[in-house]
Amino acid sequence: MSEGEEVKTLGFYSLRLFIVSLLGLLAGCPNPNGTATIRYEQLGACNGYKEGNNVVSAGPEAAYVIFRVNNLDNRSGKVDFPYDPAKLCSTAFNPSACVSTSLSLAQKIGALATTATTIPAGKDLPHNGFAVIVVPTGSSPDPQVEANKVNYLLSYASSSSEPGVLLDKQNAKTQYQGVQDCLTKVW
Repeated sequence: MSEGEEVKTLGFYSLRLFIVSLLGLLAGCPNPNGTATIRYEQLGACNGYKEGNNVVSAGPEAAYVIFRVNNLDNRSGKVDFPYDPAKLCSTAFNPSACVSTSLSLAQKIGALATTATTIPAGKDLPHNGFAVIVVPTGSSPDPQVEANKVNYLLSYASSSSEPGVLLDKQNAKTQYQGVQDCLTKVW
């Protein structure tokens, strides 16, 4: 390697180090709108359910993963937090697998599906709403078995006018209990 090539290489690495350092510094900057916290837990996965004579399925090589959003805490927020469950996504996939607010499964398994609501700045709201995400699995005759071996973490896509959002998973495990028929278990 010539001296000129060494300088270019060194300059390239110095630039990369600067950019990574700058991104780290920016990530540490507090949000001027404060912070809201979503507390949730992963309950398990299932393949589908029977509705009359029909079978509703997550699809081939897919499972429903069920979460409960326990609490929406905006005590550290400086502005109202417009919680939208459709902005909750699993970080395990690209593109993201997000909560579908149109799935009827969330209403069928619990008293309340997680719903959009606005939490005023400085307030804390118990929520206890169910959220369902359809996740891809490998080829398996029983996809929920594979999905129950994954600790799914959620992210939230907030806008710049909202508080920053922290997600606090209450029960990180490496194995969850699920069932083939989503409606045969009390979640």
